[in-house]
Amino acid sequence: MILTVTATAVVIALASYTGLSAAVAQRFTTAQRKSPLAGPTDDATACAPPSAVRFQARDGRASIAAWYQPAAESRGAVVFVHGKDACRGDELKASTFALAKAFAEAGLAVLMIDLRGHGHSSGARLTYGEHERFDVLGAVDWLRAQGHRRIGVLGASMGAAASLMAAADEPAIAALVVDSAFADFGLMIERQYARLSRLPGFVLPGALAIARVLTGVTLQRVCPLQAAAALAGRPCLVIHSAGDRFVPAGDAQALAQAARGELWITDNDGHIGSYRAGPAAYAARVLGFFRRHLIDEWVPLRLSARAADTAPTTSASACAVSTGQVLACQT
Repeated sequence: MILTVTATAVVIALASYTGLSAAVAQRFTTAQRKSPLAGPTDDATACAPPSAVRFQARDGRASIAAWYQPAAESRGAVVFVHGKDACRGDELKASTFALAKAFAEAGLAVLMIDLRGHGHSSGARLTYGEHERFDVLGAVDWLRAQGHRRIGVLGASMGAAASLMAAADEPAIAALVVDSAFADFGLMIERQYARLSRLPGFVLPGALAIARVLTGVTLQRVCPLQAAAALAGRPCLVIHSAGDRFVPAGDAQALAQAARGELWITDNDGHIGSYRAGPAAYAARVLGFFRRHLIDEWVPLRLSARAADTAPTTSASACAVSTGQVLACQT
């Protein structure tokens, strides 16, 4: 009788643990879809509406909805990438149509995307950058198909993590701005688990195990910090709010150091709070960064390519090394 009661209690405990773990895993691998706005909502930011486009993520596992804002005299393009539970046009927890317009007026086309599982893109589980990076890479492929060669990415939060991982895979991403990115998902979920779930810590390992079944990804191994270290000196600007209580500013410091990039800690509170607190200063800093690395340096790089085309074959490798040295100094 005692053995029967004990076995029953064990079964009930395991079922309860599995149920709690499954509920937590379901919660943090499912995005809350938000529909994108139709376009600018006030006269101050009114501009020609961007065109709706759709393309495949590079892994072929998602159909990505996007808006493309062309520039009158395009000399580059930038992909805007939102975070968890957001969508295109709301990448920085505020409307980014005015920012996209400023980019277009400066000669930079903008492609605003809905990550998989968000907005009007196809459904998918959240993997905090591991799979979402292929959406960013699909955006790069689409831009290259339109003739763009100098491409940058502006990502926020999970979108910043996905952008770092995409850039590590794709040298065509010539410049990168990451806003409010976490450095290591495993550390982040350990920091935030109790606050987000209000459950005992012993449930987390079970939740991560079930999340692996749901997503096919070991989420605690998702590490944008490793991706940052693989950027090979490409231009990277890391932005963070000093008062971010969700992802501490120390993550930004670690990412900037690993990427050998610029670091801008703003005196603001909240996660992804820098643009909301000072849109003019944010636009000036970020647009200046992209203009410097996608426009101002485009001419000498193009001339180097022409020189390589007309030079003897023996000098081609030397030209490539020289170009690599220039890129390595663009931090």
